[in-house]
This record gives sequence, C-alpha cells and structure tokens, in this order.
Amino acid sequence: MKIKNNTAELWDSVWDKPTTVEKDLYTVAKEERLIRWQRMEAMILKRFGSFEGLSAIEIGAGRGTNAALMAQRGAKVTVLDYSDAALERAQRLFDALDLQVELVNDDALDLPESQRDRYDVSMSFGLAEHFLDARRSGILKAHFDVLNDNGLTFISVPNSRNPPYRLYKWITERTGAWGVGEEYPFTREELEKYCAELGIEEYGFFGDSLWRSKRFLNPIKWVPRHKKRARASEPSPPIARPDAGHASSDDAPATTSAQGAPASEAVTKQPPGQAERRYHRRVPKRESGTSLDAKYSYALVLWGTKQKNAISNV
Repeated sequence: MKIKNNTAELWDSVWDKPTTVEKDLYTVAKEERLIRWQRMEAMILKRFGSFEGLSAIEIGAGRGTNAALMAQRGAKVTVLDYSDAALERAQRLFDALDLQVELVNDDALDLPESQRDRYDVSMSFGLAEHFLDARRSGILKAHFDVLNDNGLTFISVPNSRNPPYRLYKWITERTGAWGVGEEYPFTREELEKYCAELGIEEYGFFGDSLWRSKRFLNPIKWVPRHKKRARASEPSPPIARPDAGHASSDDAPATTSAQGAPASEAVTKQPPGQAERRYHRRVPKRESGTSLDAKYSYALVLWGTKQKNAISNV
C-alpha cells in the first residue's frame, strides 16, 4: 500500500468522515478522564495556578479536544489547522459546548507573525510524527515559537518503543486500513536531540497509560472498514452536558457527580434550563497511570518551557 503524503486535502478527507457531534463530545469527555490529560492539567496548575485567563493554542488540532478542555476551565483558546474540514469540526464541537474559540487556518511550518510569542501554553496530539528531516525539527520549533517567555508546551507523539502500536501500524499499512498518511514515531532520544538543538533546557517526558495500548491488538481494527455517511435529516441522539462549573467541565458527565453519584445518575442531574442529554457510550472511569508509561506507552509526551532567547534559528 502506498502511503499518501500529508496534505491539507488528506486531512480534509480524514476529518470530513461521517460522524456526529455527540461522538466528538464523548471524545472530549473520555480524554478528560485519561491519565495524559490529568498529568497535563497538574503541570499547568502547578506552573500557572489556574487555567483562568491563560492563552492556549492547539496546533494541528483536528477537532480541538484538549483546547476544549482548557476552554472549559477558563482559558482563551486557539485552534490552528490547515484543514478546512478539521476547523469546521472544531467549530461544531465548541458550539455544542457553548465555548469560545479562535480558529486559525494556517500552516504551522509557516507561522504568521500574529501567532508568534503569544501563548502561555501550546500543544499538539498526533502532529509532529507526520514530518521528516527539516520539517520534523521545524514543527517542533513551532510549538516554542508561539509561546511567551516561560510558556509551556506539550507535544504528544507515537512512541517507537510501544510494541502494540508498531504491530498495528505494520499490519494496517499492509491491509489498507491505515488512513492517516505517512507517520514516523519518535524515541525519547530523538526528542532530546531536538531540544538540545533548540536550546531548550527545561523539559521532560510523560505518557498516556501503557495499559491502553491493548486497543491496538484488536483484530477488528486491522482491516478496512467502510461506513455509510449519516443522513443530515436524521436527528442525533441527545447528549448529557454537566454544569460548566463541574470538575468534569467539557461536555461529558464525570464518572461521579459532585455528590458522588454514579455516572449513569449524574447524567440526569442537569442545571435548570439545560436539556437532559446522554452519550452514545458510557464515559470511562478516571484513569490511573504507572511509572512505565513515560517509557513504553503509546503516547510519548514531551513537555518543555520557553526561556528568553533560548530558541535557536535551526
């Protein structure tokens, strides 16, 4: 199977696939309970004290899942992507959550001046691995270029040392089930090399849950699947949305309500004036991590801070 180069047209085809806003809302709710988000949130709170008033950008954002989580906590967020379909999908998600977002249609490898030295937090999830050579270092550098001095970035990429993912990638590329273009996972050593080239001195790593890598071993995911496009005339099932002040923010109900009720009960307890909604799937419980995650989990997350005059011109 010939792997397609990564272009705006390819990502338009990825993000324009049939779906419902309910499924995107579920993705946000699920992400909030995963250990990757919990680790990010803890670092941001430790560094800034609060999300309130922070400026944050998600680069190559697709639907803008993590940007939505930050917006729910009071951050001013921007979603940058060069795919029109991705930005339209993000807008639908933020509209469904009653959240404000700035959408920017641009190439992260050719950032406009308006996006430089502007944000407290930058982040991407599944972006940098789609590039090689100078563009690979350039996309990493872009995460720091958009930051204010002492800003914080999170760059989440596939881990070369996660066997289930490598097996899944090898099989799906050969069966025709792989659909996200060229993708080259990272090692920690490679990311450390780029940090040295960029003059980044304060950085580290964490991961998502190693246990979650088992999803790559599902044979159903190894073969191409063809879905019928949903008809626009068909109404989508309603979704539960908690109070904006709830700890679960986002549009998914927390595993328990503020009073400790099970998720199935918390869904029905909405603030006055809000319609009762339900998810198409049950939101998972809050995830725990292990000490092995930072080395062997699928998602290898580089965090780093921008220090004044630290970024070189590589």
